[in-house]
Amino acid sequence: MSYVRRWARFPVALAAAGLLLAACSSERSSPDGTTAARLGRQIEIRSSGSPTLATLWLDSVVAVDCTEPGSLPPNNGHYLAATIVLQTSEQYQPDSGWWMSAGDFATEDKDGKATGKGVVTSCLPEHRYLPDDFYLSDSGYYGVVLIDSSSVHGTLTYKPHNLPNDVTGWHWDY
Repeated sequence: MSYVRRWARFPVALAAAGLLLAACSSERSSPDGTTAARLGRQIEIRSSGSPTLATLWLDSVVAVDCTEPGSLPPNNGHYLAATIVLQTSEQYQPDSGWWMSAGDFATEDKDGKATGKGVVTSCLPEHRYLPDDFYLSDSGYYGVVLIDSSSVHGTLTYKPHNLPNDVTGWHWDY
């Protein structure tokens, strides 16, 4: 093969790789209006026209066994720990009205049928949970949100209960 033909393929390969990367990284909305996100990728929590309140990374969603004495078994079959890294911005103010709550999280199967919801229970040591309270500005938080789910695989949704209606939330396949 000639050098000209070999080098002619290079721009085509770059263009194809760029299109593939764009297709993989584009955020798409689901029928419920939530935006697709990828595990380990940052999302910005904000309403339109306002500054970013926080950035969030969902690291993993895994089944866990309760370790605390007297914990109750899950109602739906499994406890899932959704591990979250949260960084509030300098613009975030504790009185802004936004914070994360376990009740903002739910799971669905591939057909969109609800399979579980976030719960507050004494299943794990308290220090493992993401704070369910107001946060400080320009601060980092790490912990889990516990989900009571009938399936260990599916889609996790986060729909903030305390942001304007233009923020429909996000979803991750796990």
